Amino acid sequence: MALTALLPWALGLAALAILPILAHLSKQVPKSKREFGAMLLAKRLSKRLRRRRRMKDWLLLLLRLLVVALLALTAAGLEFSYQGGIPTYAGSGRVVVVLDQSLSMSLTDTGSSLLSRARAEAIAEIAEMPPGTQLGLVVYGTEARRVTPELTEDLESVSARVAAVELQGGASNLRDALHEARELLAGEPGAVLLFSDEAGPDHVTGAESELALLVAGGGVVIPKPVAADPPRNVAVLQAEYGEGIEGGQVTITVANYGTEPTETACEVTLPDGAAVPIFIDVPAGGEATERVTVPREALGGVGRVDCEDPDLPFDNSAYFHLPRVGASRVLVVDGDPGDTPTRSEVYFLERALAPWGGARTGVRPDVITPAGLTTLDPDIHRVVFLANVADPRPFAAELMAFVRNGGNLVITGGTNITAERYEAALGPLLPAQIRRPRSLAAADEPGVPLELPDLSHEIFAPFARSGRGLFTRVRSRRVLTLEPYVDNDDVTTLLNWEGGLPAMVERKVGAGRVVLWTGSIDLSWGDFPLQTAFMPMMQRLVAYLGGESGGTAARFDGRVGESLVIPLPDIALEPDVIGPDGALVRARIDGATIVFTPEAAGAYQMKLPDAPPIAWIAVNVPPNESDVRVYKSVRASEEELEPELFTRRIDLTPGFLGLSIFMLLAQALLAVRGSST
Repeated sequence: MALTALLPWALGLAALAILPILAHLSKQVPKSKREFGAMLLAKRLSKRLRRRRRMKDWLLLLLRLLVVALLALTAAGLEFSYQGGIPTYAGSGRVVVVLDQSLSMSLTDTGSSLLSRARAEAIAEIAEMPPGTQLGLVVYGTEARRVTPELTEDLESVSARVAAVELQGGASNLRDALHEARELLAGEPGAVLLFSDEAGPDHVTGAESELALLVAGGGVVIPKPVAADPPRNVAVLQAEYGEGIEGGQVTITVANYGTEPTETACEVTLPDGAAVPIFIDVPAGGEATERVTVPREALGGVGRVDCEDPDLPFDNSAYFHLPRVGASRVLVVDGDPGDTPTRSEVYFLERALAPWGGARTGVRPDVITPAGLTTLDPDIHRVVFLANVADPRPFAAELMAFVRNGGNLVITGGTNITAERYEAALGPLLPAQIRRPRSLAAADEPGVPLELPDLSHEIFAPFARSGRGLFTRVRSRRVLTLEPYVDNDDVTTLLNWEGGLPAMVERKVGAGRVVLWTGSIDLSWGDFPLQTAFMPMMQRLVAYLGGESGGTAARFDGRVGESLVIPLPDIALEPDVIGPDGALVRARIDGATIVFTPEAAGAYQMKLPDAPPIAWIAVNVPPNESDVRVYKSVRASEEELEPELFTRRIDLTPGFLGLSIFMLLAQALLAVRGSST
């Protein structure tokens, strides 16, 4: 608070107060007196009258002094100022309504959400605006958007657009919202009505640079805060899988932004649907951590943690990646390593099963030479690939036991395959007896294509929509031939080469399966590894046999409302992005990446059309949006930039003038009465 004078020099007029004093002094009775005549007889009466007259003179003097002082204060133009209230926009004629539609605005208070309250207050404010007001509307969440391309005098249309604003569910980008408002004002003075909860540690502070530009341009932000009192919310901040006892542990972090401690009921749901209920005690204004043990075997994918909280439901869930737990690894035996990685027999297979490598997939195929088959562990490996292995006899017993006990074996052709050795070592496992390799085309010719697969089979069902035709592009110049056989309950032909030669045959043995691919999985006999069908086919085959390839467990993380840029393992791929509800998400291919913006939290998957997923994306809400406490208000920031905007002034001149006139009349009346007496 402060008291200031428009004309400080006018206070010098108070010196004129000496005039009434001099006037009164001039009327004083002389000290030297001589009594005579009848005056001696009236002495007592004179003393009494003199006392009465002296009392009235002093009051009159005081009134006249006050009159002079008040006139001096009136001339000085005194003004009383104090900090308080908010700026007004009356008379500006240019107004932009900025409405917060971020996740925190879904907080329920007194039976309705903060966004509902903000909409209602904004509509009421617009209704009070005078005709001719130029009005605009900006909404913001993770991104800010101008709902009205320019200012308009059609207040009813803007009011209708305010009523249609829905929750966006992302973060709070107030900085961009103020920038859009400043663009609408086009550099001219105007007012911005901000309807927001102002919640979060960086909601306001992150916008101070744009706020400064707006104020410097003659604009003013008029905050219209809507918030719960007291603030309250329980949020699942994070869920993360890590190794530990049994099949590992999921660590859950829950925060309480309210003023009272609480116990919240939560449930951890694994990708296979298994649910684990827990209760978590969370202190007021603090966090709590709980751990849930995962079973020894669990499917890979995206899991979910749900906690009960009625105040702000959008942050009651958190999504986390869970790699395949238990026996899920693929053992790849390279029968022809080659002198360079690209000449390896399994180079293309390894990248088809783990396009991003082990860092993002959590499951990487174990690639070994035949001598390394001693590392075969039925408790770890579900599928074994024998890729152009010359002699399986040294480890035939291990492979026989592996398959009969539920393991799965895939045998692929190549120049190293010898029919006699395979029949001697693995005869009881083979779907049909191998004869010898047969040339179908010359080395400089494309070779014989595959026939269309039977989509009723589990392996090929995902290719039903359009991917079936991809198989006819696969060609081979040379294949393994088989002794005649008949399909039955145990033996099934899965694919044929054009002309009827078997391409892929399956046999059930005990609790396991054996699949024989008569072509090669390198480029020595054909072009299968170069075709689009190769990667999804290999992943689908491994999944069908009970294992998990790296591609089906590729893991990425994202935030609601934030653009995701995910690298593609092969620039020739054009995968779809499927949202948590199973619907296609709008995405675009940008060079060697795929770009999309998730609008809701949940488990997203990236996959080729009609093929198994090649990546999982766990999308969560921005953690700052869960903090519904106000750290710094817009008013405080704006007051630091321009204190005058929030300064209230009271002009004391009319009051002093009126009081001085009243005192002047009072002293005149008193003087008249005194003289008559």
